[in-house]
Amino acid sequence: MAQARAVLVERRRLGPYFMTLAHLARLAGAPYVRPLWWRSPGDRALRDCEDAFLLGDSLLVAPVLEPGADRRAVRLPRGRWYDTHSGRPYDGPGQVLVDAPLSRIPVLARAGAVLPVLDDGGAQGDASQAAGTRTGRVGLEVWAPAAGRRGGGLVVRDAGEGWAEPEIERYTSRLAGGRVVVERATDDGQSAVEGPVRVRGLE
Repeated sequence: MAQARAVLVERRRLGPYFMTLAHLARLAGAPYVRPLWWRSPGDRALRDCEDAFLLGDSLLVAPVLEPGADRRAVRLPRGRWYDTHSGRPYDGPGQVLVDAPLSRIPVLARAGAVLPVLDDGGAQGDASQAAGTRTGRVGLEVWAPAAGRRGGGLVVRDAGEGWAEPEIERYTSRLAGGRVVVERATDDGQSAVEGPVRVRGLE
């Protein structure tokens, strides 16, 4: 029961990310679930991997398929990836071993990724949120870019009822002076981010 509840809480928290993926699929035809070789079609090792997948461009999901296993090998595309539970970084390309307890599915986030999530004010999965009694507001979860690299992400907010075309918001992330700087990219340049921002992955 507790395990199912934790999954539902996380699914709700990632609701804005799924909303964004839905709009991008409609506009560009890019599917929610993508093979690991999505960005590297020439990588033979990634093409042969059939037990993990990308969720959008930012998350790598590695289900456990062996009974009784509490760890599993994960083939990583190029770049830095973070275990979303522990925050531990891994560098690809290559294969790594990650913890896979019964209570959760291993998920890794691409370094530099900017994800829209429901902001819970710092509480992790409280009962009222799990029951859906709190509306929440959309915030950004940002995974620290690797040194010398930049990151970013797209956000499409739920426009509610009607036929208005939703706006696609573009965000960038970079390291500067030991901290992660997140900005919104507009036609007029970079602007400050409105709303909550949670940075993860800083060592």
